Amino acid sequence: MKHVLAMAYHNIRGHRTEKTELDYLRLVYAITKMRKEGEDAQGYFIAIAEGIPNQLSKWENDYRANQSVKLISALPSNYFNNSAGRRKMSDLSGIVATAILDTNPHRSNSAIRQSIQDGILDETMIALEPHIQQIKDESRFPLGIRWDYYGVVGSV
Repeated sequence: MKHVLAMAYHNIRGHRTEKTELDYLRLVYAITKMRKEGEDAQGYFIAIAEGIPNQLSKWENDYRANQSVKLISALPSNYFNNSAGRRKMSDLSGIVATAILDTNPHRSNSAIRQSIQDGILDETMIALEPHIQQIKDESRFPLGIRWDYYGVVGSV
């Protein structure tokens, strides 16, 4: 059985650079630890952006993580152009319309952004690991860390 862990970020250059680097290191550590224990494991750090930001490439070199954690760029436009993305977008159309018409200044549209990001992450993981089965039960997550995506390929 192969364990697949992923973390995704849409704004790597922002004010959360230290947190992003810590998350990257957690992912590298988890994959390295699992492999040392004889597990088949692969990590993905997914930038929902155009290309891989320089900072991520620097971390990949600094921490020698190019085999344990792969850097992936997932463009939102690719997600919206495929059929699964279009289906999810039609499901989201009601949410978007509600958000646009909502005049309450105390609510944000972060739920919409999160839903779109989750869809992009799901589609990307299926493209990278076609036979993956997502595990949503956080009690089964490796090292007790709340990964953005955890799945297995092979027997569950």
